[in-house]
Parts: sequence; C-alpha cells; structure tokens
Amino acid sequence: MESVTAIDSPQPDSPVSYRLYSARRPERVPSRPRSSAPPAPTAALGVGVIVPSPKGVLLGLHRRGAWELAGGTVEPGESLAEAAVRELHEEAGIVADPDAVQVLGTLLDRVGDVVRITVPVLVTRWTGTPHQREEALGSWRFWPADALPQPLFVPSAQCLTAWDPALPLDHPPARFQPYERPRQH
Repeated sequence: MESVTAIDSPQPDSPVSYRLYSARRPERVPSRPRSSAPPAPTAALGVGVIVPSPKGVLLGLHRRGAWELAGGTVEPGESLAEAAVRELHEEAGIVADPDAVQVLGTLLDRVGDVVRITVPVLVTRWTGTPHQREEALGSWRFWPADALPQPLFVPSAQCLTAWDPALPLDHPPARFQPYERPRQH
C-alpha cells in the first residue's frame, strides 16, 4: 500500500465519501536457468517395485541376464506410487492402484559420477498375471525368498534387503533411510 486519498462529496451536507487506494505489487524475483543447456546428469531417481505373493516375490529376467524387480525412472509430475504402478503395468502387465503402494524409504548409492536414488515400494494389492510386455524384460515369475535367482540387479537386491533385512543377499552397500508409516487415528 503506497497511499490512501479520501475524496469527500462535493455537496457539504452529503455523508458520502470515497477512498482511493494506491498499491503496488512487490517485485517478484524471477527464476530462470543459468543457461539453456540441460544440467549434466548427477543423480538418477527410480522405483523398485516389490510384489509379494504366497509363492514369493515377483522378478523378471532382463535381456542382459540379471533378474530384477519391476521398476524404473520416475517421470516429471508423477508421485512415487504412480511411477511404481505405471512401471509395474508397463513391464509385467500387473494392475495396481497407487493407494495400494507403500513407499518404504530411500536408498542412496553411487554409480561412477552419478548418485543413484532408488525408492523401494511395496505393492499390497494387485490383479493380473505377470507376462512380458517389453522386449528387454520378461520371464516374470514369483521366486521364494529362500531361493532367489542369481544374478540379481543391484538396485533390486538393495530394495529387497530394505524390505526384508533377513534376506541373504550380497550387494554393494547403499544408505537406506526408511520412511515412518503414518499413524492411524
């Protein structure tokens, strides 16, 4: 607010009066990139989708020979739960709702110069039969926890260990920060 000017009626016996307000919007600080070039990649964010069943945990065989959980990169505008549901459907044909996804925490490790952030998520309800939907990943099946196949993709092994620390899996270390479960009221 810069000023307020009172304007009285030109008729001396009129109680009408006007107020003229002069205001200025505060200057906004613009935000823009330093250059038009994208930043060099220094971090990667992905989800590892844990789908348990009475038969075990769902893993698919990548064409490069490692067994892995469904999962992948989180796209701009997606929640972690939405990314998990999308990746699970795209890769294995399983349908789940984001409300049936429990985000377990954050795994942090480094691959060369890139910090890898992997979020293990647990799908508690789903429908469908796993089947190959992408050329790179198939042979989906449920593996008992005591008979997991080898080799396991490192982020998948890290996610599985975050979910169940008792699993006898060897993998490079990753810092796991579990998320607290919301309190039920």
